[in-house]
Amino acid sequence: MPRSVREQLILQVAGEVFADGGYERASMDGIADLAGVSKPMLYAYFGSKEGLYLTYIERTGGELVQRLVGADSVDEGDRLRAVIGEFLAFVEEHGNGWTVLFRELNTSRPVAEQVAQLRAEIVDEVRRMLEGGGSWRWGLAAPASEGIAEAIVGAGEALANWWLNHRDVPREDVAEWYVGLARAAIAAANRRDA
Repeated sequence: MPRSVREQLILQVAGEVFADGGYERASMDGIADLAGVSKPMLYAYFGSKEGLYLTYIERTGGELVQRLVGADSVDEGDRLRAVIGEFLAFVEEHGNGWTVLFRELNTSRPVAEQVAQLRAEIVDEVRRMLEGGGSWRWGLAAPASEGIAEAIVGAGEALANWWLNHRDVPREDVAEWYVGLARAAIAAANRRDA
């Protein structure tokens, strides 16, 4: 099996283990057994449990940011709906990844700093979209754009966590709720600035 394929398999298994029990409870022996590789191979690929964890967070978080930026570059239609749809698709496809990323926001470990930086990138992307005008037609300025971006991202985090415990609710319904929340926050900021 090529290294790149094996690495992806290991990261997928590691994500399941980290999501299930958290970083502290995860064992390299357990991850190696589930991935069908030796423990020395894990260390050869990732250096340590922390190295494996960081790699998982970087790849998962990087994919989330790429998907959000890609959805924002859509030329036609409702960009807000596209970005929210892409976020919820990521959560649906990578529930373990989302669980691990969100859990790190609430810890004091050094890894939390990387996740906080990732979250800051997402907030900054949303802020940029809110200030952009153009087809967005919102053209919010600071501090409204900053505060509303934080609110939109925070609402998305809370809604995604709720949805992972209520998987019987269709993604389309959750997307509608999230779009409505975001539009209400944006409209309130526009009324205040007017």
